Amino acid sequence: MITSEKDICNMALDYCNCRNITSMDEETKESKKCLAWYDNVRKALLMNMNATFSIKRATLAETTNYEKVYGYDRAFALPSDLLQVLNLGNPLADEYYQIEGDYFFTNSHEKHISIRYIADVKDVTKYDAEFCDLLALRLAEKICLPLTEDVEKANYIKQLAQQKYNECSTKYGRDNRIVVINKPRYRQSKIYAENYNANYPAQ
Repeated sequence: MITSEKDICNMALDYCNCRNITSMDEETKESKKCLAWYDNVRKALLMNMNATFSIKRATLAETTNYEKVYGYDRAFALPSDLLQVLNLGNPLADEYYQIEGDYFFTNSHEKHISIRYIADVKDVTKYDAEFCDLLALRLAEKICLPLTEDVEKANYIKQLAQQKYNECSTKYGRDNRIVVINKPRYRQSKIYAENYNANYPAQ
């Protein structure tokens, strides 16, 4: 049973045929390589996969605790665990917004802004078995050659990782279908013009 980051790292090391670690902090080359790559690989996969366990919803609270900038009238504080915004509460919402730093900027007059987003899920017990295997393979892909200097083994792991990536993409794609918004070009121009006029009124 996978209960910790160490377990994921040991799965990766098993793929590489390398010795397992007893903790993430031990002074071994295996632990140091795992520690160097684990978090980057984990976050990249979460953002690319749209895994069901990582998707959350939140209603953002407006904040005035920011330096007023040009272009947008209102700012909302983002969730602390946010990695990537997927869409506003309504997938077909015709709203323009910008994410900069810790803030969600918009000219919307709505009192509350609701979003769907990918959360930075660190608790590995939340991961499903497929994601655990994919994370271990992607990590093995990064650490195999530095640890083993075995090009053939590294290439084999790379193929396994890509195959698992494709399988997971299909799985999560069925659970979270992408909504495509096809807006006419004249409509886009009209919205841009309205936003510009609102922000830069004629003198």
